[in-house]
Amino acid sequence: ANVLFVIIPSQKQLVAAKLAGREPDASFGARAKQRSVHNNYFTLPVIFTMLSSHYAFTYAHRYNWAVLFVLFAASMLIRHFFNLRNQGRPNFALPVTGLAMIAVLAVLIAPRGIGKGETASGEVVTSFADVREIIQSRCVACHSVRPTHPTAPVPAAGVTLDQPREISVWAPRIFDRTVVTRTMPLANLTHMTDAERSVISRWYASGAPVE
Repeated sequence: ANVLFVIIPSQKQLVAAKLAGREPDASFGARAKQRSVHNNYFTLPVIFTMLSSHYAFTYAHRYNWAVLFVLFAASMLIRHFFNLRNQGRPNFALPVTGLAMIAVLAVLIAPRGIGKGETASGEVVTSFADVREIIQSRCVACHSVRPTHPTAPVPAAGVTLDQPREISVWAPRIFDRTVVTRTMPLANLTHMTDAERSVISRWYASGAPVE
């Protein structure tokens, strides 16, 4: 919006004034510079947002809006440090504060699931047959040698879960994506239930046995 509604029109006004032999209105240039500074502070947050699909524990967090806000604030502090340094006025408290905010956030939102080999007290270990049935109904539509879901013309991410051996190989990833980050199935297109996620969690906690 800054570029479309302010910066580009300001440039057009400058060019039009020069072509007509008039003195350009300096206020347009001042506004364009102001919006360019605003965009400068958004550089690092926007780069992170573009890459965030690789970091499910950020966007899949219950308070993902707060996570994004903290990352924006920390990134802007770091950007402000570079802006001041370019003016010969470095303030090292800014990047230190920004990095500290990111470090604290990382600790607070780090995924915490049941680890392999740990079984929650009182839980009944789930059989592999139950797990395989869930995977067949919720995952194989996309993760198969011959996917049937229209969004997956080929096996999604190259992962196939047709055979028990494949499920065993991908067990840590299955647990991580369905239980810890809850980012699979993608957008929950196949409607995996919380009860089914609990079955996968208990199976993984008991050592992810495959029959």
